[in-house]
Amino acid sequence: CCANVDVVSMVSNITRFSSAWIRPVKNWSSPLSLYLDLHVLKILDVNEKEETVKLHVRLSQRWEDEFMSWDPLRYGGLPYFTVPTSRLWTPDITIREAIGIHRQYSEGYVSVECTGWVNRVEDMVLTLHCDLAMLLFPFDQQKCNITLYPQLHTEQDVLLYVDTRGRSVFDRKGHGEWDLMEVKVYTYSQKQYSHLSFQVELGRYSLFYVLNLMVPSAMVMVIDVAAFAVPVNCAERIPFKVTLLFGYTVFLVLITDILPPFRDTTPVLGVYLVVCLILLCVSTGESVLLLTLGKPDSYSHTTPLEKIIQRVSPGLLPTDGASEHLRAYRRRVSRGLKRSFALGHGREGLCGRGCVMGMLKEELEDVSEELRKLNWVNAQRSSRLELMEALDRFCFKLYTSTLAVFALSLTLLWTLNR
Repeated sequence: CCANVDVVSMVSNITRFSSAWIRPVKNWSSPLSLYLDLHVLKILDVNEKEETVKLHVRLSQRWEDEFMSWDPLRYGGLPYFTVPTSRLWTPDITIREAIGIHRQYSEGYVSVECTGWVNRVEDMVLTLHCDLAMLLFPFDQQKCNITLYPQLHTEQDVLLYVDTRGRSVFDRKGHGEWDLMEVKVYTYSQKQYSHLSFQVELGRYSLFYVLNLMVPSAMVMVIDVAAFAVPVNCAERIPFKVTLLFGYTVFLVLITDILPPFRDTTPVLGVYLVVCLILLCVSTGESVLLLTLGKPDSYSHTTPLEKIIQRVSPGLLPTDGASEHLRAYRRRVSRGLKRSFALGHGREGLCGRGCVMGMLKEELEDVSEELRKLNWVNAQRSSRLELMEALDRFCFKLYTSTLAVFALSLTLLWTLNR
């Protein structure tokens, strides 16, 4: 029975022809076939600033030792055994992109089958350098390569193959902020060394950024568009928009820690936030400018906006009201001078019935002129308000069109590049 047999003696007898320093091939000119498989167990961290990715992986290696094979019946029914890796030859596999490797055990074990096949499985934490493309953040997908190759053995010594027999099935979910989208495998030869590359594709879970960054910004822009419903001549419109702009600026300051750093390419989300800030500034400036241009001058009773339009298109606005107002002003000045002259020559007390009727006529003319002036001022205010509202409607259409084109461009960019 196998339990009555000295297992240590059997293992020593089986491994007596195998060396830990020599490739286990009988024909030295023939390469050893090494079958590899990589299983990503967990995505631990993605550091956008340092462009590093930390993965918990399981690396499986399988090769044939031509000096170790036995008949289990002759060795007490022993089908396999395990020994430390220091007892047998193991391939010197290294990872090109790794800047840090933490193995769970300093010295692992290998399993040897009766057919001579050696299996080695080790779990490790890899810190890889990966060129991260942040353009489509937060809908980005990153691709990181894990390139395995022998450090000293050329392709005349060791050839790498994918172990399709026990190909691992990876888990897509359960990796925190990231999802494991796909793992592709490539084999190639470079500088007389056999290479096996696993391309790990990571997809960011973007719902957090959508709810905390994009939706609040979109709501602010919707409120800013709704602020165009406030009358253009209303003084409360400017404080409302200034408050909105100030609140959005504070919001951008608070979310700086959430946004990842970038070096070469500005993320589309960063452009989105900056454009929203610029549009808020433009909207606030438009309201301030219209209110300033629509304020009449105390001397000429005309607004800067009307002056600009008169310079650009002289026949667009009527000027009869202004000339009538000037003529009434001259009549009042003339009557004032006449009364002053009459008082200076002592004629005020000699006024008879005709003089009284003349003075009453002048008073009625003054009242009529005041009424015409009031009507003219109201007409001017109405025309001024219509002009400001027309410009405000034009700015509203231009503003909403810009927002729509910007939103459509972002949507197409994120959709077509996924």
